Amino acid sequence: MSKILEKDWKKARSMKNGTLDLACQRILDSVSKIISDKEKSAHARYLELWKILEMEDDNISLMFNNMKRSSAIIQLARWKFNDLISERDLESFSPDTHKAINTLIESWR
Repeated sequence: MSKILEKDWKKARSMKNGTLDLACQRILDSVSKIISDKEKSAHARYLELWKILEMEDDNISLMFNNMKRSSAIIQLARWKFNDLISERDLESFSPDTHKAINTLIESWR
């Protein structure tokens, strides 16, 4: 994968904190639903909570840890694949970056 253009790299870095916050809020919303489900035992909710946090922690790591220019396109594609950024957000990137992101997403489906 080729390096991302400098202007696209700057844009991606500027989006990181807001996108991370959105991802975390979605996880917290899921956690709230699990915790408030009184139909299940406390132990069942605990196990479900543990499972989702473990899975989501791995996903957060893949999407946000060690963001480098050389891996930015992959991370942007992960954000889009997980509906954390919109098509409109992607349109603010160069055509080459936009195409590379969409190509990756298609290969994951």
